[in-house]
Amino acid sequence: MTIRQALGEAYGILTAGGVETPVLDATVLLSHALGVTKERLLADLPEAVDGEGYAAFRRFLDLRLRGIPVSYIRRRKEFYGLEFLVDERVLVPRPETETLVEAAIELAAAEPGAVTLHDACTGSGCVAIACAYALPELGVSVSDISPEALEVCAANSRAILGRELPAARSDLLAGVAGRFDIITANPPYLADEEMAMMRVRRWPEPELALAGGPDGTAVARRLAAEAREHLSPGGRLLVEIGPKQAGAIWEELEGRGYEGIRVFRDLAGSDRVIAARAPPGSGT
Repeated sequence: MTIRQALGEAYGILTAGGVETPVLDATVLLSHALGVTKERLLADLPEAVDGEGYAAFRRFLDLRLRGIPVSYIRRRKEFYGLEFLVDERVLVPRPETETLVEAAIELAAAEPGAVTLHDACTGSGCVAIACAYALPELGVSVSDISPEALEVCAANSRAILGRELPAARSDLLAGVAGRFDIITANPPYLADEEMAMMRVRRWPEPELALAGGPDGTAVARRLAAEAREHLSPGGRLLVEIGPKQAGAIWEELEGRGYEGIRVFRDLAGSDRVIAARAPPGSGT
């Protein structure tokens, strides 16, 4: 069987199984099975697929048909130009979360002197590690309620940065010590109705990283309250949000005395990150 034939067969299998991106998934999984880049794979369409590679490819297709994301099958995901380990312990990094990284880097780079950043709900560590990689002088630390997620974050930090970032196991900021110039977070923000749909689909990502309460804003609201005790005066809070949550979170931030509220949109034009500044005397 040639690479072309294997891809055609996989396209049919994945399409029949209701996979939304059968061509892309088939290409990525066959590349992974054969240990070559997508570019090399597509350049070698007439070449034969060896038996071992084809067997691995069919195993990967079976996993994909069971709803396992491609990133979990490959155990890696590219994010902000870096490659991260991902598995069932953490959420798969989404391209839209790069908006949070870009906003954090923009604000950190504009600050004079040494700047500290803490990333709550860090998961795989993609936000914190991308920020630390882009700005080596930035003082970055992380926290997560899940010890399993912190294990993944530590592995990614060692692989990408050559060191582990200071980490705390914490429900949001309750177990985090100190104050920071910037606090970032991609908290759970799916509403109960969306979570019910995920359960029907048996979505394999950890619910702890997805479920945001009745309207999806419960965790972000808690974070807005707790961050006041952990931000330096004038420090910034940056939170990833669902596309329809900006108004509710804006009101929450205003009610808690935050200033200079700003919304960043992702490449699709959706509201994706809301940023706010703690007033002088923050923490009182």
